[in-house]
Amino acid sequence: MSLTWSVPDLMQYRDEGLSFNKEVVLPLELFRSDPEIRSISPVEVKGVVEFSKRSLTFHLRLSGTMVLPCAMTLEDVDYPFQINSAETFLLTAGNANEDEGEFVHTIENEQIDLTPYLVEAIMVEKPMRVVSEKARAQDHLSGNDWALVDEETSKHQIDPRLEKLKKFFDD
Repeated sequence: MSLTWSVPDLMQYRDEGLSFNKEVVLPLELFRSDPEIRSISPVEVKGVVEFSKRSLTFHLRLSGTMVLPCAMTLEDVDYPFQINSAETFLLTAGNANEDEGEFVHTIENEQIDLTPYLVEAIMVEKPMRVVSEKARAQDHLSGNDWALVDEETSKHQIDPRLEKLKKFFDD
């Protein structure tokens, strides 16, 4: 289901208001600028439209699940998200920067399509890294010539290449 409305259709709801609850399938191609997003479930979008003289404001709540790589093992991790967002569209062509602190969009061709704003909100809220429960549960991660150590262990550990220098300071 699409989240696209024409301005005349929206204006019919000016007096009684408009609220909606839709499930939207966002194609993975929309997230191509971030290859870490491996897949995304259908996104539930709940919203209310606020009408004013000069603008329409969509108050949105997005929820769904995206699949991201684990930072330690690169395995798929389901990452649930719940995002609140507000998008304001000017009804008349004017100064888009007049509402300081808000992002204001202009309406093109008398159509409002929320899809690019949903994609942007999801990408902004994507975490820098996620770690799977399986990787967290492992006591000691190591491999050939490497080991993952915590900060406390690394403070007490001496680099073997510098071990010989220690005897010069034992005088």
